[in-house]
Amino acid sequence: MVPSDSHGRVHFDQVLNSNDRARAQARGRGATSANSKEKRFLCMFCNKGFSRPQKVEIHQRVHTGEKPYSCTQCHMRFAQACNLKRHQRVHTGEKSYSCPQCEKSFSHQHQLKMHLKVHTGERPFACTHCGKRFSERSYLRVHQQKMHTAHV
Repeated sequence: MVPSDSHGRVHFDQVLNSNDRARAQARGRGATSANSKEKRFLCMFCNKGFSRPQKVEIHQRVHTGEKPYSCTQCHMRFAQACNLKRHQRVHTGEKSYSCPQCEKSFSHQHQLKMHLKVHTGERPFACTHCGKRFSERSYLRVHQQKMHTAHV
């Protein structure tokens, strides 16, 4: 087992053996210098590296399923505070993203990005069976399932 601190975080320089450390320093990278953006903190589950212990803590929730942030209105739970904040727009009706062409507004940036294709006519996703084009990959998938799968 790899050594870890009191919070279960594994430090990069504890994982490197002395030969690895010496090689890294010889290459001029200074594997254990504190002033660079190196990824010294490792996930205890998958060994992904992070530059700050807080980032490891947030990432490890992917593995543990921990969701400490709860919506006060519907009690949905989230691993990150930013995801809770974005979700709360469902309840507030806030729509911060407006289309510059038609003034339609959206609560999420990806919704505006999808909508803008209405004005540009962009349809980058083509069906390999019939050539019909779609603005979103999900629309293409639905088309292929409905039109080109064998009905048994």
